[in-house]
Formats: sequence, structure tokens, C-alpha cells
Amino acid sequence: MEGTRKRQRSLFSLHRPSAALVLGAWAGFLAAVSFLPTALPVLWQVVDAAQEAGLEQADRAARMIGDDLDHGREPDEQALELYGVDLILAERPGHASVVFGSPLDPSLVAEACKITEGNGATSINEHPRSVWGIACSERDAGRVVAAVWLTQRSHTPVQRVLLVVFLLATFVGIVTAIIVLRLLRPISEISQALDRVGAGERGVRMVATGLAELDDLVDRLNAAARSVDDREDAILARIELVQEMARIVAHEVRNPLQSLELLTTLVASEHEDAERLEIANSIHSEIRTLEQVVTRLLRDSAVRGALRLRVSRQAIAPLIDQVISLRRPQATGSGVQLTMGDIAQVELPFDQPLVKRTIENLVLNALQAAPRGQGEVRVSVLEEHDGIVIVVEDNGPGVPEEIVDHIFEPNVTGKKGGHGLGLALVKGVVEAHNGHIRYTRSAMGGARFEARLPLTQVEETTEQGDER
Repeated sequence: MEGTRKRQRSLFSLHRPSAALVLGAWAGFLAAVSFLPTALPVLWQVVDAAQEAGLEQADRAARMIGDDLDHGREPDEQALELYGVDLILAERPGHASVVFGSPLDPSLVAEACKITEGNGATSINEHPRSVWGIACSERDAGRVVAAVWLTQRSHTPVQRVLLVVFLLATFVGIVTAIIVLRLLRPISEISQALDRVGAGERGVRMVATGLAELDDLVDRLNAAARSVDDREDAILARIELVQEMARIVAHEVRNPLQSLELLTTLVASEHEDAERLEIANSIHSEIRTLEQVVTRLLRDSAVRGALRLRVSRQAIAPLIDQVISLRRPQATGSGVQLTMGDIAQVELPFDQPLVKRTIENLVLNALQAAPRGQGEVRVSVLEEHDGIVIVVEDNGPGVPEEIVDHIFEPNVTGKKGGHGLGLALVKGVVEAHNGHIRYTRSAMGGARFEARLPLTQVEETTEQGDER
């Protein structure tokens, strides 16, 4: 899949040239255009200078050849190269005209000599694209004419100026392309980083470029990458939670359900009261096993901030009565005295099932910690100015000092064979009500747990918690 995308991207890029190349080409073109206002006057000056030099050279050649004739020296073809001209014409009375070099219309020569009055040089147009510089020198021995093709003389300098303009434009275009390419490199890196994030790579980050606009993109990219990483972490955490719950259900719920199915079949067919009672006790034991699984699941959701509340305003005293009534047979069987202390009758908003379960967990822990035969557990509800305090205390050994600071954490317990789930659940429920719980030593000699619930912390019949 990734290879197909890369091939499509490379093919598509054939129709979309690099921004650096496009900007570089435009920069070179604009540089050439910007040089024209300067180049054109230079070209005209070059042409004028070349033509002026040609005229001077033709005039000098004509005078020097005239001096040679005065001294009886005949010009030859080597004089063309010697004097740097393209035409030499020598006319003397009684002698044939001597012509060396390029042919030239005699009318042009006559016109030039007429303009210069027999001495000097001037430029004459042979046709619109050809200009000659013609110099005449009238002597006693005859007339000497030297001519230079000015068009050819000025063509080379013009080519050189145009070449310089082209080279400058090319240089500006290349430099601009390189600069733009360096400026656009972070954008390319941002695009590559986005591809990496899209491909699921974690920890993708970019450093600042020092350019405000690009740094804004970099910041946005880094923020998006962090958000993706955080969301992935949250998803992984949820997956782990689901997996943990699934393992608990698979291991601890399946087996008790199978046992319950068998036991209910047996109790339906059993006629002996003693056997039916034993089977009923077994059913009760399996139900307690299932209840422990539910507690663990509830503990996990409370610890992870997913506990949701349904609250209603009511008094907490009836819940204390229910818990005491439910657990008194167990306390009596263990030789523990379960009593109620002061019970405040104030009303407050709370989630009745969760708070009831919280009180029951505290009472169960106290019953298990109290010494058999002479144990004592007391439950009280004290009123304060901004809430109530549910107090459960016993005369047992208390919490071991080494785990006091961690007693409300999951999987921390001072009981042999305990799982450390009950107090973690209690803490989660109390804090979900915007309250808090603490452990101290009781005046009875054992543990004392104080769960504080505020009088006004949530509206009635509302839900609280993370909905994720």
C-alpha cells in the first residue's frame, strides 16, 4: 500500500514541478527583464563606441596609406591586416585604381568623400542592416579610401553584453532557487513528518526553524503528534482495562456460573433438609465469589476515574440500619459486638447503592479485624458544619505501619489472603462524591476509618465522572 502511494506521488509530481525550480526560473526571468533598462543603453554605447573606433581606424588607415603613396610605396593586401580595415582603394591620375578587400558600391565611396570634403571619415548605410565607416584622404598623388564594416565590428561587443546579461540572469535564478529550496526544506520536512504521523509512528517531533510562519506550522504539527500519541495511549489503556476485565470474567465468573448451574439442579432434586442446606450454603459461597468479581470490576472503574453517580437527597441513617441488620448475624457468629454510635439525621445528596456498598466494605473489614469472641465494631455518623463523617472503628490490631501510607491503593492489604480491593473501592466512591477518607488509630485500640461527605457537592439525579 505504501509503495503504491509513493509511486502515485512520484507520477503526480511529474505534472507539478518543484516550487524552488519554478521560483528560481521566474527570478532569473525577472532579473533579465530588470537588467534590460541598464543593458539597452549599454548596448547603444557599445555600438557607438565600436563605430567610433572603426571610423578612427579607417581615417588613420587612409592617412597612412596616403603618406605611403606620397613616398612612392604601393599598398598591397597585407595592408588590410596591417591597418585593420576591410577595404583599401587607391586612385591616382594616370594609374589604374588599386582595390584590396571587400567590394563596395562606388556611389557609397563618392557619397562619403563628398560628405567629408575629401578628408575625414563618416558612416554610410549600405542597406538597413549594414553600415560602413568610410574615410577619404585627398593627396597630390591621388585619393586614398579606407573602409571598415562597422556592422561586423559592433556585432561582437553586443553579443558579449547580451551574454553577460544572460549569465547574470542565470546566476540570479540559480541563487534564488537554492535559497528558496532551503526555505522550503522545512515545509518538505513537515510534509514528511505528517506522513509519518499518518502511518502511525509515535514520538514524531520537529525543531523550530527560526521563521515565524514555519514555526507556527511546526508547533501545530508537534501538538497534533502529541495529541495522536496521547489518544493512542488512552486507547491502549482502555484496551488493557477491557482485557483485564475479560480475563477476570473468563477466569472467575465462568467457573462459579457453571457451579451454580450444577448446584441449582441438585437442590431442586434433593429431598433431605440437611443436604439441601449444604447445597444452599454452597450456592451462597459461589454467589459471594461472583460478588467479589463485581467488586474488582467496580474498583477498576473507580480507580480509573470512570465511576458515574446517580445521586438523590436523603438521610444516611436508614443505610446504617440496613448494613447493621444485614451483618449482625455474621458478627454474632464471630463473637463480635456490632453497635451503632451517634447517628446524625441530616440529609445530603449521595448515590445510595455505592455509599451502602462503601459502608458495608468498612464494616466487613472491621468485623474481619476484630478479635473473635471479644471483638467490638462501632458505626457512627457525625455531623459537621459542611458535611457528615461516617466513622467505622474496631478494637482489632489496626493497619500495619508499613502499609499505612498505601492502604487505599489497589492490591495493598494487611489481611492474609486479601486482595486489597475494598478500601480502593471505598476511596473511589468517597472521592467521586467530592469527599475524602482517612485512616487513624481508634480509641478502642484498633483501626478508625473516617469518610467525609459534603452536604452539597452535586445536584440531585445528576451523573458525575468521565464518560469516556
